[in-house]
Amino acid sequence: MTQHLIDNLGPAALPFEICSAEGPLLWDTRGRSYWDFYGGHAVTLLGQGHPRWIEALAQQARQLSFFTTLGPTPVRSRAAAKLCGFTGMDQVFFVNSGAEANEAALKMARKATGRSVVIAMENGFHGRTMGALGATWKYREQHALPHGDTRFVPFGDLDALKAALGDDVAAVITEPIQGIAGIVEPPAGWLENVAQLTRDAGALLIVDEVQSGMGRMGVPLASDLVGVRGDIVTVGKGLGAGFPVAACLVTTAVAETVSPGEHGTTFGGAPLACAAVEATLDIIEDEQLMDQATGVGEALRETLTSLPGVVSVRGQGAWIGVVLDRSAKPIQQALMEAGYLVGTAGDPHVLRLAPPAAMPLWVCRHLGAAIDQALSGAVSAVA
Repeated sequence: MTQHLIDNLGPAALPFEICSAEGPLLWDTRGRSYWDFYGGHAVTLLGQGHPRWIEALAQQARQLSFFTTLGPTPVRSRAAAKLCGFTGMDQVFFVNSGAEANEAALKMARKATGRSVVIAMENGFHGRTMGALGATWKYREQHALPHGDTRFVPFGDLDALKAALGDDVAAVITEPIQGIAGIVEPPAGWLENVAQLTRDAGALLIVDEVQSGMGRMGVPLASDLVGVRGDIVTVGKGLGAGFPVAACLVTTAVAETVSPGEHGTTFGGAPLACAAVEATLDIIEDEQLMDQATGVGEALRETLTSLPGVVSVRGQGAWIGVVLDRSAKPIQQALMEAGYLVGTAGDPHVLRLAPPAAMPLWVCRHLGAAIDQALSGAVSAVA
């Protein structure tokens, strides 16, 4: 069935085809069900097939399925206002993916400051398009062309950041908590100090909330947890609840440096995408999904923290990293066989959990029991 698709995943590909879903449950073509603790790369915060989301898309498709971004549309204006209100930012540029949002952020920062250097974090992830690769740690070597002038510093190391900052730095780009790396949290006070040091240097702070934002951690943006607001904030993943849409959010000061024609996208901010954004935000707020996400995180932490073989539990809300005393891959495989989908991370000892906020708490406890059983039958701990 997949002979015409480029093999982009190799051994990481799932050994079955998912064909249907409802809420936090997935079914494959054999009829087997799986509890989705992976959330499709942290996308499906609402779960699958939410009826209000479906109806919003269907109604928009009947009314206006597509129109050029050269002209305004009511749904785009409403989605922009709702997203800015949700995040506390001033203006928005809608795009199609998190990588594209970060491309726009890097372009805007260099234009706004007239500087060329970007400081990024070791083990950070901002996308795999050519510009975003310049600030992404792991995948740069896959392409031979230069990716831009970037200095990397260790995540959480303020002294290294101070040494790297200078009057040639346009921006510092960072995740508030590193997702792909394994839900890695910085030291207390780190992001607050990054914001101050960056602005003292005359540079802009780009906060990549593509994975961590949109209520997944129990707040609109993970940076809200420490009271920091970036000059530029990128969001995606859960923004459209499965419809491809992302956004580059900026302050008024940054927006005033943007000239017409510098940024463009055919499908960014299209009517269906904006209907998905509007519906997603309405559902998050009306159904108190941020509170539900917090409850999911508390249930997972409670059931996982004391398990033999679990070194620590990182993150909060519906975004949890489970650090094991052994390789996570065999545990992931055992859980899949037991009917639970979880992710792994750049750290080979971490299971990465990004379930829907509406995941039943009893299922969270059952996942804990399944992890306990998998650990009991797994290979011995490695150094």
